[in-house]
Amino acid sequence: MYKVLVVDDEPLMLEGWKTMVDWQACGYELSGTATDGEEALALIRACDPELVITDIRMPVLDGIGLIRAMKEMGCGAKTIIVSAYSEFAYAQKALRYQVDRYVLKPLLTEEIHSLLLDMAASLEDRRLTEASASKMQADAAADAIVGLLGNGGPAAVDMATRLLGVNERTRFRLMLADSVGGSDESEPGGNLPIALMKTLTEALIMDGVRAWAFEESPGLAGLLIIDNDLNEEQFEAWLEEALVKKGWPPRELALYCSETSIGLMTVPDLYRQALEIRSRALLGSHAGIHSYRARKAAGQWCLEDMTAYVGALLQAIETNDPAGIDRSVDELARLFDRTGAQEGWKIAVRHIRGELLRRYAELGADHREAADWLHQLLDGTESADTASWTRTSLKRLSMKATEQFAVKETSVRANGSAITEAVEYLKQHYRGKIRLQELAGRFHLNPTYFGQQFKRETGHSFHDYIHRLRVDEACKMLRRTDMLVSEIASALGYHDTEYFTAKFKALSGELPSSYKYKRQG
Repeated sequence: MYKVLVVDDEPLMLEGWKTMVDWQACGYELSGTATDGEEALALIRACDPELVITDIRMPVLDGIGLIRAMKEMGCGAKTIIVSAYSEFAYAQKALRYQVDRYVLKPLLTEEIHSLLLDMAASLEDRRLTEASASKMQADAAADAIVGLLGNGGPAAVDMATRLLGVNERTRFRLMLADSVGGSDESEPGGNLPIALMKTLTEALIMDGVRAWAFEESPGLAGLLIIDNDLNEEQFEAWLEEALVKKGWPPRELALYCSETSIGLMTVPDLYRQALEIRSRALLGSHAGIHSYRARKAAGQWCLEDMTAYVGALLQAIETNDPAGIDRSVDELARLFDRTGAQEGWKIAVRHIRGELLRRYAELGADHREAADWLHQLLDGTESADTASWTRTSLKRLSMKATEQFAVKETSVRANGSAITEAVEYLKQHYRGKIRLQELAGRFHLNPTYFGQQFKRETGHSFHDYIHRLRVDEACKMLRRTDMLVSEIASALGYHDTEYFTAKFKALSGELPSSYKYKRQG
């Protein structure tokens, strides 16, 4: 979806843009509207749209002034001027500021849809070009980091310094991801570690932290991070939350986190720390987060006993066994009381929390729902900080989790059934006008939640799924009948043949007339 901002000082025009344009069907998201250029500039800074559609005559700052200000602030959004004025002077100014389109009012809805589809093609070309350049830069940075890991010699440090844009005072941390569940790396999309590192890179960048993913060897990927002023425990907590938001980690992955150090010359030491904890695998061969800090701080306690007690607790939670929860927590607490390894207790609690969140996310929760669930679990405990947890608070957490798992599993079964029925309904009624809100109402679901569940179950957005059903049927009609393209479009619920043609080509790769000619010979 491309983000678009509409600017017009006439309330009726703005309302028309909101209600009469099928933004989603054209590949856009209406990110905001403004009534003058000054208000629009504030929104551009906030939402960074890829397309700005503006009127030309407005109070405070007019359309030409807005586009000039956008150029001065380095905004690369494409621009369309929609104006009631056809004077050459306006068009000349628009050309001077490289306006992409200058169109005259009034515009029909079909004209707007055609214009948006045309602009989407150039936006996609630009997005692909930028992605290609970004990938080349990321690949060069990854190669420089891998070259640094071996010895960190002056040449390697100099190369990495220039490519990463850092200096000798920059503080780093390093993380490795490894497949531990026997995943087949030869399958398409099978390289889970590098996929995870790229996902985490995006999450860090969203939080304003610079990071670079690299692949040290097949199946072993890494992430070099500029320290974000978090201590090790805070960083691991952030990492847990980021993994849950992104739906990670799968059962096949383990993460190994180094401490922090200053300067690229020290990166090989961080790499050796990550390799050391990888070889020792503090929590055994399990998916999860393993830190060098925790390895140093943990007391002498039996790994097999801790793993067994944690496994028994998680099983008791999932099977709604209060007695088993009580027994497992007591055994786990006695293990660390006996050895005096309080850091080990904190590690176990954090691991249990992470496992509960991961298993809850596997039931289909989105990142916001999972975050809400975490807050519900932690409500009433001494603190979200594992340092203050007792066996009582861990038991309370476990019992809450048992109740929440039961509620979620019931909800998932019910919602899955509703989406299945909705799909069957669409297959029978796709020729008519169907609104997401109305269909959600049939199943007594919130429209936003219904749309999210629909996409999760089908792999397509609600409107995209309808268009696909219509285009599939259009293909059959083109092959089997002598109906005109305009007649087929009308029969399938499209009031505009050009719009139908655009959707058909977008989904099939061919124009309807070309498709018909090739199939009917």
